[in-house]
Amino acid sequence: MHADPRANPTQWLTAVCLDLLEQNTEESKATLISAIRTLVSYLEPGLIDQAFAPWIAHYTELLVQFENSQSNAVQLCLPLDLPEQLGELKTVGG
Repeated sequence: MHADPRANPTQWLTAVCLDLLEQNTEESKATLISAIRTLVSYLEPGLIDQAFAPWIAHYTELLVQFENSQSNAVQLCLPLDLPEQLGELKTVGG
């Protein structure tokens, strides 16, 4: 796919980031980490709350479980077990 960043910067950046992910090299991972940090730093907290509400709700539930348990059995992690919600996030922003 050849996306023109002048005509559609969102489509272009998505393609670049997905390409970096698919490359799966140490350099591409480092570049992708940098891109994610840059993008997130530009987002307002309210937008993050809105766009990632399913992830936040799931993580908050895990956090409450962790705080209420006496063991480390509850793992705080990304909600990778929520594929239907991941599909919803793909449509955010274009």
